[in-house]
Amino acid sequence: MGFDEEAVTDEQREACAVVVMRTMLEDWCDDTGIPFDDALDAFASSRTYELLFDFSSRQWAEGPDNLRFVWEQEKKNG
Repeated sequence: MGFDEEAVTDEQREACAVVVMRTMLEDWCDDTGIPFDDALDAFASSRTYELLFDFSSRQWAEGPDNLRFVWEQEKKNG
């Protein structure tokens, strides 16, 4: 079941995006052993980061596993 997206403010979308990003990066760092700050720097310069904060993409609502998949595909495919 969905939700009324018009009832969600940009501030709420941003908060969701930050939680999704942090959760994804923490899991990725646990799996790879890469320090969080290094992962954050790499992610912040990616197209996936831009997509996450382009609220019209709805990436912020898809969750950390999906975000990780998108980012890993970007890194794999350049």
